[in-house]
Amino acid sequence: MERFIIRGVPQYIVLLFSFIFLILNMNASGQQPIVDSLKLELEKKNISVDRQLELYDALVYSLWEQDAEKGIEYGKKGIALAKKHDNKKWLSIIYSHTAMSFFYLSQYDSAHYYQDLAFEPASELTGFKELASAHMNKGSIYKMQDNHPEAIKEYLKSLQLFEKEGHDQGRGMALGNIAHVYLQLRNFKQAEKYLKQSEDLAIKSNNKESLGSVAIALTNIYQETDMPKAIDYAKRAVDIYNQLGNKYSEAVALSVLGRCYQETGDYKQAELFTERGLALAKEVNYPNLLAQLLINLSNVRYYQGNYQESDQLASEARKLDSSNIEIKHNVLYNHIRNNMYLGNLKTVEDYIDEYSESIQQFATDGYQESISDLEVKYETEKKELQITALEKQRQLYMWLGIAIGGILLIALAFAFVRYRLAVNKRKLAEQESRRLEQEKQLVAVQATLDGEAAERTRIAKDLHDGLGGMLSAVKLNLPQVNGDALLEAMDVTRFQTALGMLDDSIQELRRVAHHMMPESLLRYGLKVSLADFCAAIPTADFHYFGDEGRLPSKMEIMVYRCIHELVNNALKHADANHINVQLVQESNRVSFTVQDNGKGFDQQTTSEGMGLRNIRQRVEAFQGEMDVLSSSLGTEIHVELELKKNKSYD
Repeated sequence: MERFIIRGVPQYIVLLFSFIFLILNMNASGQQPIVDSLKLELEKKNISVDRQLELYDALVYSLWEQDAEKGIEYGKKGIALAKKHDNKKWLSIIYSHTAMSFFYLSQYDSAHYYQDLAFEPASELTGFKELASAHMNKGSIYKMQDNHPEAIKEYLKSLQLFEKEGHDQGRGMALGNIAHVYLQLRNFKQAEKYLKQSEDLAIKSNNKESLGSVAIALTNIYQETDMPKAIDYAKRAVDIYNQLGNKYSEAVALSVLGRCYQETGDYKQAELFTERGLALAKEVNYPNLLAQLLINLSNVRYYQGNYQESDQLASEARKLDSSNIEIKHNVLYNHIRNNMYLGNLKTVEDYIDEYSESIQQFATDGYQESISDLEVKYETEKKELQITALEKQRQLYMWLGIAIGGILLIALAFAFVRYRLAVNKRKLAEQESRRLEQEKQLVAVQATLDGEAAERTRIAKDLHDGLGGMLSAVKLNLPQVNGDALLEAMDVTRFQTALGMLDDSIQELRRVAHHMMPESLLRYGLKVSLADFCAAIPTADFHYFGDEGRLPSKMEIMVYRCIHELVNNALKHADANHINVQLVQESNRVSFTVQDNGKGFDQQTTSEGMGLRNIRQRVEAFQGEMDVLSSSLGTEIHVELELKKNKSYD
């Protein structure tokens, strides 16, 4: 069951803070004097306004680990002074640093507020670093809140500024942060691609902080394929951060190293490094890091057989950080397995219900797709900038021709010919660009569908083989307890009630696992899986016509999920008492129709909801067509797919 533990939580936090430190130091002085020295210098008379602002800013980020709230007080004084003297550079910098102080305290609303204030003065400066820093910090706040689409959006804006100015250090930081969003989403292929680019830039600039962050990220990836190599990278990160005196990042690196040993079964080493990391985490007192180390130690205690302490540590972790989805799932999982061994069956059932509800909410359609769409948007914006530059050049040529006038008629005619050629060339380039963009969008949607199918399969397997096996084992052992003990009538009734509740939990878990990725779909295809699905719904009828050969696996999954969602929509929203599902398969095409006799909706005044838009997007990814017809008599949705165009989806 160790594979259940979700990685990416501590690793992405390291890169998050490491890159924030680097970005902020690009705008401030390179010195980090101790707080007392900064205060003494600030109290001196006759120091320039610029130096006062620099000292206020240095106090803000110097107090992050010691007293972030005190640092915020200095930040507010610096902001007031910068406003008084209209110093836009330091106003933007101190706003950003104050925002990150709130970020450090996990006060994300205040962090967003102050970070948003930094954009206006930064945009009025001739330099780009302050604006790039503002976008980078904004993305980091979103990332800590698990708002991955908005985080990617802000990081891409920052990357665009750094690329425009040819700033390698900034590019490396932006690439690293993008990599860690994908790492959090367990998209290791994309994460490794961005990390390798970031590592090359870090080596080029000899940036130790960045190298340590990349080492931890690569540890997470190599844990999947090469554990000795992962342990080597984790130890390397511990050494780097110890030399730099970065307690926060060293604590995270120790946490990662402890988890590597936990996966190898060396729980003694896992305990040693996790407790070392926990001691450092208590010094810096950052809630999310403390929560992660506590849940890691909870995992170690479980495998050491100390179920009571494991459950207590999981509860402490949840109190510190209840918003992080990975920590939440790990906490719930530990509560379930610890209470099984402790014999608290009612508590186990409650945690299973909460865990199942959380997973259903997490596995939403289009979640990863929105991330890929932002990448596509970024590439499109780059091309639009190039087209804009060509347009400006063309306009310059036109104005020069007008100025010369009638004296240079031949030159004007030549310029006109060149202009027409340039327009034709640009149109051809735009057509090619649109074609490439369509292909990239198709690849992005296909990658999203692949990721969704893989994640559903993994979650279904974990639920069925992991929790299902445990609950079945508990059920088999309980009758033996009943047989060996003398129970009173009331206790027998309670015992039978507990058995019934356990049966219901097992059935619910199997139902959730089945709908995540039906076994009949993978083994026998659409006809059998859809027949099973409709048979379980009293108001639904299923009809199949044509060939019974297997379709490409990706297409089968797409068709099943679309029909599944359409039927559920009819049950939930249409108030229908009869649903008709029809699937037609021919040699060159596949079509399916879902009809209901519900209340329907007015297509002229009511726009399609998120569910229908997601289905339409999936159908378009397979170059299919979708028609919706709705009235007061009911709704009919028909989808046509051409098989010849989908050979690449096998």
